Amino acid sequence: MQEPVKTGAHELSAEATLEPDSLWFDGHFPGMPILPGIAQLAIVSDILKWSAKQQGSPVMIAALTRVRFRQFIRPGDTVSVIITQDAHDPSAFRFRIVSNGQAACSGTARTAPPAA
Repeated sequence: MQEPVKTGAHELSAEATLEPDSLWFDGHFPGMPILPGIAQLAIVSDILKWSAKQQGSPVMIAALTRVRFRQFIRPGDTVSVIITQDAHDPSAFRFRIVSNGQAACSGTARTAPPAA
């Protein structure tokens, strides 16, 4: 995954091409591999954690809501991840993963400081 880029006052984006030999595709599913939903959410989590670390305030994902998986992501696909922070609630982030020009996954993530 390329390093995330700040594309607006409250927006981050990143792009990645998913390698066909990625362990995420191993066994999910033989003959018709697709990127598991947990892997998609891990990508969102990694970007949020990266951003928080850049700002000097590590976070963890406290909740995921309104998550929708709309399209399969296959080996070799290039995905764009767009994450927008809620202007009224700095712990809430809307995210969207786009593959082949269409929304593959969307939802809201809430962050919190890591447990001590």
